[in-house]
Amino acid sequence: MKILIADCDGTHAAALTAQLQALDASFSIMRAAGSENLLDSVRRLEPDLVLVDMARPDRDGLDSVRLLSQERLLPVLLFIDEDDTAFMEEAFSAGVSSYHVHGMAPLAIKPILRAAMAVFQRLHVLSHRLAAAEEQIAARQAVEAAKRLLMTEDKMSEPAAHKFLQRRAMDQQKKLADVASALLNSRRKGET
Repeated sequence: MKILIADCDGTHAAALTAQLQALDASFSIMRAAGSENLLDSVRRLEPDLVLVDMARPDRDGLDSVRLLSQERLLPVLLFIDEDDTAFMEEAFSAGVSSYHVHGMAPLAIKPILRAAMAVFQRLHVLSHRLAAAEEQIAARQAVEAAKRLLMTEDKMSEPAAHKFLQRRAMDQQKKLADVASALLNSRRKGET
């Protein structure tokens, strides 16, 4: 596993690196360059997991995590010296998979990494399922709206409107929802 450590002020990175390497020799530990922002470090090093270490709640550091989450999906663990409930909630909203206050026993870090990876994978799967469900709902809504339009403007029955859309989808070799959306768009523009 490739782990990128981004230490905001340099106080804990060496200790975290030593702990991780002592626990599992297969971990490939990388450190973000001091002048490089988090997103650039991730692009350059392509880690499997990012561990961000902050001495105190830092909104700028959280903005980096937010940008990272928008561009690339990967687990981000946040270690912080001071506990702050509002900041923790903001961190999870920004895309942090796991939030920890320093002071844990060194042996606890390995299960934390595994748990963060598992939570991240589960959220990733749920996110894809949600997107697929939303796409299906939008497709059904487009088909139903197109049928209503045909029933109202063209005085078709519901089965006739559905058959019309199906025939057009087969003729154009397109999905039913795409044909329905195209029909709705063309009628809005005043085309036939």
